[in-house]
Amino acid sequence: MAEEKQDFTEHLNEFSSVKHVIAVMSGKGGVGKSFVTSRLAALFQKKGYRTAVLDADITGPSIPRCFGLTGRVEAGEKGLEPAVTDTGIQVMSLNLLLDDEEAPVIWRGPIIAGTVKQFYTDVYWNDVDYMFVDMPPGTGDVPLTVFQSLPVDGIVIVTSPQDLVSMIVGKAVNMANAMGLPVLGIVENYSFIKCPDCGKVIYPFGEGKTEDVAKHFNLPVLAKLPIDPSVSEAMDSGMVEHLSEDCLTAAVPAIEKAMEENEKAKAAAADAPASDEEVHTVAVPVGDDGKVWQHFGKTTEFVVYKTKGKDVLNRDAVNCDGYAHESLADLLAKEGVDVLICGGIGPGGRDAVISKGIKIVPGIMGMAEDAVQRFINGELSYSNDSTCAGHGDSHSES
Repeated sequence: MAEEKQDFTEHLNEFSSVKHVIAVMSGKGGVGKSFVTSRLAALFQKKGYRTAVLDADITGPSIPRCFGLTGRVEAGEKGLEPAVTDTGIQVMSLNLLLDDEEAPVIWRGPIIAGTVKQFYTDVYWNDVDYMFVDMPPGTGDVPLTVFQSLPVDGIVIVTSPQDLVSMIVGKAVNMANAMGLPVLGIVENYSFIKCPDCGKVIYPFGEGKTEDVAKHFNLPVLAKLPIDPSVSEAMDSGMVEHLSEDCLTAAVPAIEKAMEENEKAKAAAADAPASDEEVHTVAVPVGDDGKVWQHFGKTTEFVVYKTKGKDVLNRDAVNCDGYAHESLADLLAKEGVDVLICGGIGPGGRDAVISKGIKIVPGIMGMAEDAVQRFINGELSYSNDSTCAGHGDSHSES
């Protein structure tokens, strides 16, 4: 049961400084996410910023090889010292802690998530202007940890122009929306091939797919990257920061502008008086006794509350006939719900709800009316970590 607001944000050690954190993510693997991360860091470094790369892809760390970094990092008086590239980019990756970079990382999720947080808190990040976080593919535990624990200012989504692009990008965008984080734009990799002899441009996967998705989500396409053998060669040889031609250059001012607007918004929010006019559509699964139902996947009825500020404007009962487990998220989205207050919720139901842009307040017991009032009073907090195991049952809802 959550009684007070919880802040999951991790904090830098006293010697470190990071101004902006940009997460680079993709809905699937193999789309060139690490290349985009490393090149953005290199371009910002070249422009005069102090940049860093935090490799959050713990089980598939490739960032050190991109920059030609080998050997192990060491602990200093101010924390774990990151490796530094030829041009001064600070880098931390699990491969910089292993004796053998090809050794498999056979760890469970909580250990991986904890390692990512330690890379942020225990490393001496020396006056960094832009930190780029190379995320693992998908929308699982580690992205969730990064978004909850690190002060992410924006997200760049990397994709390829294949037929599944809509679904893949949609998952990433919906997760970002659920976490309340801005998506800065989309980078399309493997976009085209340019013939080195005649200069003809060929689109092996077709044109327009990424633009359609970007338009659907009202996002800019930051760059379109070619299929270029020199890129693979640079990545394999550790020379990624020394590439001369770069289709990502246009993404730099777009990210700069977004961060400037972000700083202005933060300053305005700090000066603005607190608002009592916040509006929500809150759903609570209820039992016959009016209490919060503890098994989300077996919910038979929701009560949907319209709230404004600290007032409940109205409430409606919504029958769940024909819906169960993950499909309940479709019903909530249909009702326009943006907040779910619930008891136990399994990972399948949780991910389905998050994908609809709905925030979750889990682990709540007692009367539904009381829970809603506590929420609008600011006594309950969002969390996406709770599962059915949190309320003492051994079953799974996924």
